[in-house]
Amino acid sequence: MLEPSSPQQGSFFDPEYVCEQLIPEDSFYRKFREKIRPLIRDDMFESMYCLDNGRPPISPALLAMATILQFHRNLSDREMERACMFDIEVKYALGLRLDERPFDHSSLGDFRLRLLQNDKEKAVFDCLIETLVEQKLIGKTEMQRIDATHVLADIALPTMVVMVKKGVRGVLIPLLKRHSKTYKSLGKKISLLEYDHRRVDHEVDGRLDMEAKQKKLVEVVSDARIVLRKTETIQNDDELSHQVELLKRILREHITEDGDGNPKEKTRKEKPSDLLVSPVDPDGRFGAKSKTKKFHGYKANITETVSSRFITSIQAMPGNRRDGAVTVESVVEQKAHGLKPEKLIGDTAYSDGAYRKELKEHGTELVAPMRTRNNITRAVFPKRMFDYDAKKNTLTCPAGVTIPQSFYDRAKDIRIFHYPLTSCGPCEHLNQCTNAKEKRRVVGIGPAHAELMEAERYNRTDQFKEDMKLRPAIEGKLSEMKRYHGLRRARFRGLKKFSLQCYFTAVAVNIKRWIKLESMKWKPPPHSAPT
Repeated sequence: MLEPSSPQQGSFFDPEYVCEQLIPEDSFYRKFREKIRPLIRDDMFESMYCLDNGRPPISPALLAMATILQFHRNLSDREMERACMFDIEVKYALGLRLDERPFDHSSLGDFRLRLLQNDKEKAVFDCLIETLVEQKLIGKTEMQRIDATHVLADIALPTMVVMVKKGVRGVLIPLLKRHSKTYKSLGKKISLLEYDHRRVDHEVDGRLDMEAKQKKLVEVVSDARIVLRKTETIQNDDELSHQVELLKRILREHITEDGDGNPKEKTRKEKPSDLLVSPVDPDGRFGAKSKTKKFHGYKANITETVSSRFITSIQAMPGNRRDGAVTVESVVEQKAHGLKPEKLIGDTAYSDGAYRKELKEHGTELVAPMRTRNNITRAVFPKRMFDYDAKKNTLTCPAGVTIPQSFYDRAKDIRIFHYPLTSCGPCEHLNQCTNAKEKRRVVGIGPAHAELMEAERYNRTDQFKEDMKLRPAIEGKLSEMKRYHGLRRARFRGLKKFSLQCYFTAVAVNIKRWIKLESMKWKPPPHSAPT
């Protein structure tokens, strides 16, 4: 039962009696107490609790503030419990008595679970952004920048044998709990001890014995198929169904057969792009920040105000998604706080015409370098040299030849223009215009053609150069989150849990920035003031 906490009678053990002279005026923890304690209230989380039944819970506002400090210091649950017991700065920030042990470390995990179950993982972040906007520390039209960073998943990459074994074990656990008869019958067909938690990570003795590894793979895949056959008739068990689908996916994506019909692992090229990395964290994915920088896990995409340097949006993504995939979503979701940045500055990953078109409709100009042309089109005339007439649906080449649309690709929403050989063949610019084998030019015009042409013109101006000078500073914000607040590696497994980590990390960083700007008596410049 959630009920308001009543103020306790003052005593020597209250932090106000002891810490007022001990904690410096400019201390982060004093400022945290002054600004965050009035901001985060129990009623923000009342939908997570029963209002008229059960024992009174630990104050959810206290747990939320403790979680912020936990991410600020990059502490584990047990370390945060100890800090709340013995660290006088933490006690003062949270308003705890000096002799108080406020909660067990498990309460932090329970609180996070309640946040996730009630879709409240973003509540504290939204509350802070609203406050910063109200206090005019974030301008409603202030220019913003965007970038993404990779985050390693909290897993060890398994071998193929171990991955299949983990998939089988995932099915066996709910079978043991709720379908003991089926579980016992499996014991007559496979070795259940092989999938015990003490042996599930064991492959074979001898790291270089490839023949033994292949033999073991055949054995565990055969066991997996037996388990799937035994469970196919069981219904109305969501946990079991989820684990069964996970095991099926492992076999489907990773396993094929040799000429003799024996199971073997697929080559990397044979595996799908959206490949399951580990059954322990089904949402983690293989990703790449560059040709040489490969990782397994997630990405965190952030938008940051240019002048005040507050994080206004943070999006968690699987590692295999493109950096720019949430560009529009990152800006549009800020509308709930009354924010509509006049410009959004990003790198080449955010330069797609579709992003530019959608953001322009939203009222935001996307500023980003155009993508470098590939080797096939490097020596040809760029598309900007062709004049497209949208009303007549015609295209005029640099030589002055005008042609109508050849056909329309509905799947890609692209208008295709094929220049005839009779026009391209005798043209003196042919070698500069195209290097295609058929010796004629083909041009595709997409729905964002006008925005791309406008961007190409803008990118040749001095103002574009000045805008791009503002982008690199966001790298420092990403570095701060990774180096000091634990975003280098995912604390939890699963995309939604990782989202919670992202939001609380952003809250901790924004509070640091808020306190710093207050100490500097910083005021937003006139051009970023709310309208």
